[in-house]
Amino acid sequence: MKYNKTILFATMALVAFTAARLINTPAPKPAVAISIDGDTDENSDSQLPYTAAVVSAISTPKINYKISSSTPQFVVLSFDGSKSVQMLDETLAFEQKMQAEGKPLHFTYFINAIYFLTQDTAHSYLPPQHPPGTSNIGFSESVADIALRVKEFNTAFNEGNEIGSHSVGHFNGSTWSHDEWKHEFDAFTSLMSTVQQNNPSLPIPSPVFLSGIHGFRAPQLGVNDTLYKVLGESSYTYDTSGVEANDGWPTKDSNGVWHIPLGTVKLGPTQHPVVAMDYNLWYHQSNAKEETTKGTPLWNTYYNEIETAYMNHFNESYTGNRGPFVIGDHFSKWNDGVYWEAMKTFAENVCGKPDVRCVTFKDVVDYLNTTGAPPIIN
Repeated sequence: MKYNKTILFATMALVAFTAARLINTPAPKPAVAISIDGDTDENSDSQLPYTAAVVSAISTPKINYKISSSTPQFVVLSFDGSKSVQMLDETLAFEQKMQAEGKPLHFTYFINAIYFLTQDTAHSYLPPQHPPGTSNIGFSESVADIALRVKEFNTAFNEGNEIGSHSVGHFNGSTWSHDEWKHEFDAFTSLMSTVQQNNPSLPIPSPVFLSGIHGFRAPQLGVNDTLYKVLGESSYTYDTSGVEANDGWPTKDSNGVWHIPLGTVKLGPTQHPVVAMDYNLWYHQSNAKEETTKGTPLWNTYYNEIETAYMNHFNESYTGNRGPFVIGDHFSKWNDGVYWEAMKTFAENVCGKPDVRCVTFKDVVDYLNTTGAPPIIN
């Protein structure tokens, strides 16, 4: 058994390394950087799984669709982890600014249930394949912080934003069994339903947003076929853990789950393909290291590269298949917030354009369930 596992791990490592070489992505594991959340949100593993996803996406043949004058261009802006209440409030302030400017915008926040526990109550979580009470991204600092987080996510939900699941402890589930995935989803629901019970020292609002959680993004984009079966059994309507490079439209699998993938953008002078996610951009631009501050020439170069990549992808889609353009960020202001600033500028430039809808994944699913994806013409 030990010999077989060794072969398996060696094979996986070789595949990942080959994928990295194919698109000239640095293979070494990046240094861990401290995020705005005060932990290592999203930095626990290397870029290699993301790299393999891009290689697969760009090698998939492009599909053409019959687009009509009424076909919308969906732009979906999302965040993973979503721990910092300060950053949550900043995103909501930007959303309100956009609404006031006549450029409607709503965000989707994928939350980790571990941020609704403190270290003192960590034992309530029993993660698959890991010791009880452990987390890949830390815990909430205090019960007061949890109460405020629930309150602010209720506000976000009531303003038309969407809350989705990013699991509990942010572990890569690509090797999990059906029962292990089911256990993780059950743990998410249980922990989110018992926030007050788990944190009795202060009154905590009921998480009304829990009723609206129907979508999922896997930590580190770590998926397998059993995940989708569990998503369907758990009444989730979509997954957004995949990667799309050819302006395609979402598809629904046999489990009744819509697959709405992240976009792939071409970055910088080399037009290097990168998942449209701040962590991936940070990794590619500075090897996941903090190396620039706002106002410096390097910061401006990074900002311009990102904004150009986003706009090029949008324009290709807007004048082509109009497949949804999905961007994923975190509540971590890497490289002095350049990725958040670029996302805001991008939203200001495209939201409000004719036929452009800057909406949540739920809105996209509602459209797909009522209208469907455009017909394929090739």
